[in-house]
Amino acid sequence: MPLPLNIDKLMACPDCDLLIEKVNIADGYVSECPRCHFILEHPTRSSIRNDFMCVFMGLLVYFPAIFLPFMSLTMFDETVYLSLVSCVVSLFETANGGLAVVVMFTLLCVPLLQMVLLIFITTRLHHKQKSCYLALSFKCYNLLNTWGMLDIFMLSIIVAAIKLRDDAELNAELGLYAFILLLLINALQMQLLNKPLLWRSIERHEN
Repeated sequence: MPLPLNIDKLMACPDCDLLIEKVNIADGYVSECPRCHFILEHPTRSSIRNDFMCVFMGLLVYFPAIFLPFMSLTMFDETVYLSLVSCVVSLFETANGGLAVVVMFTLLCVPLLQMVLLIFITTRLHHKQKSCYLALSFKCYNLLNTWGMLDIFMLSIIVAAIKLRDDAELNAELGLYAFILLLLINALQMQLLNKPLLWRSIERHEN
């Protein structure tokens, strides 16, 4: 007769959906899926601090990335400087309000909201301050992951530069380098984020 299945002790691999028994991983060790070798957990004593530092660096370059010009376009002896904010304003001015709202939300609001939420979570956990909003904040953070479009915008810049190189003079500005740095920091933060560890820490601090 098969033993009853305890769902609370099982977890699904995010990559291949294999059901795996939950185990407590000691600091410095790595847990991986036996089928696809996806890294499930890699806890370290400094995991939460590393998450905070990575997000804090992203927050420092966020404002230069959106406000500083990322490209200058020269055509017919007239030079125009483009930034993320100016692009959104131009969309509103040209009666493309719907598109402007989408661009503003996915490129400007989502990254900032995610960084603010993660800073709130990590600072609370690091200082061991209880809050009834930790779980809700982390749920919102995960929900916003599907709306991030930083990499798609970077791809659109490359495509536009290729198409316009014969008709106009394009020059990279400081904002573009800040945006690339923001994109790299965001990718690093996603790689370092230890979601199982954060969920366990949130459970301990809310109880």
